[in-house]
Amino acid sequence: MGAVTTNQGPHDPSPHRADDRPTGAALQLLVDHMISESVADLDRPHVLAITEAGHTYVSGPYADAQAALCALEDDRRVNAEVAGARSYRVSPLLPPFCPHLADGRGSADG
Repeated sequence: MGAVTTNQGPHDPSPHRADDRPTGAALQLLVDHMISESVADLDRPHVLAITEAGHTYVSGPYADAQAALCALEDDRRVNAEVAGARSYRVSPLLPPFCPHLADGRGSADG
């Protein structure tokens, strides 16, 4: 552990250890990317899923994570007598992953 592979050129942009694990710099880039994507998710549209007695209800989409969380808190307040029996999940609403939509057809932008 810790030995650097010798088959990489001096300009190789992806430094890995001999056991094929990324080095600290590569790992830091991965962590930074994951964090920035998670923060960007907060500004995307979100939905609220409420599960009760085996049924799931979806509410939204909401403009962002904060709006969906406000809807969650409103539901808990208004339905306080059954809120303990419900489970809540706020999730980002992502575009569909469909190969036939890869060229941009069906997107909201165009």
